[in-house]
Amino acid sequence: MTTAKPTTGDLIQAAAVLVDTSADYTADEFAAVLDAFIAAADDKIRALRFVAKAAESRSEAMRVEAALYAAAARAQAAVAERVTARAFMLMEAAELVGETLPGARLQANGGKPGLLYALDFAATELPALLQRVIVEPDGDAIRAALAKGEAVPGVSIRPAGRHLRWTP
Repeated sequence: MTTAKPTTGDLIQAAAVLVDTSADYTADEFAAVLDAFIAAADDKIRALRFVAKAAESRSEAMRVEAALYAAAARAQAAVAERVTARAFMLMEAAELVGETLPGARLQANGGKPGLLYALDFAATELPALLQRVIVEPDGDAIRAALAKGEAVPGVSIRPAGRHLRWTP
C-alpha cells in the first residue's frame, strides 16, 4: 500500500504544529523532532522551507505584538510619571506652607552630584587629567587601507559569510 504524497496544505499544517510546539522542547528534543519531520518528508528542503516560513511568520507576529505591549507599557509608565510629578508638586506646595502630607516624603537624591556646565563650556579646554579620550578603530578607514594593499598590523579582511536563500 502506498501513501499519498503530502499536499502543500498538509505540509503547512505539519509545519505549523511543529512551530507551535517548539517552545515545549529542549534544543536536543527539538532537533530530534525536526529530524523525524525531515525523515518523513519526500521533499526535505520544501518541508524545511515550510517550517522556516511558519517560524518566521510566528516571529513577526510576536514582534508586532511585543511592539504593541511595549507601546502600552510606555504609555502606562508615562501615566505613572505624570501622577508622581503631580504628587511631587503637591508635596512641595505643602512643604512651602509648613504642612506635612501623609503617605509620602521629599528627600534628597542619592548618588553622585550632577554637574552643571556653562553654555560656553568646552571639554577640549580642560586639563588632560579631567578629560576622557576614547580610541577605537575606524573600520571604514581600515578597509580602505587594506583595499589599497597597505598593511594594517593585527587586522585582515574576514571572508564573507554565507546564508541560505529559499528559491521557488
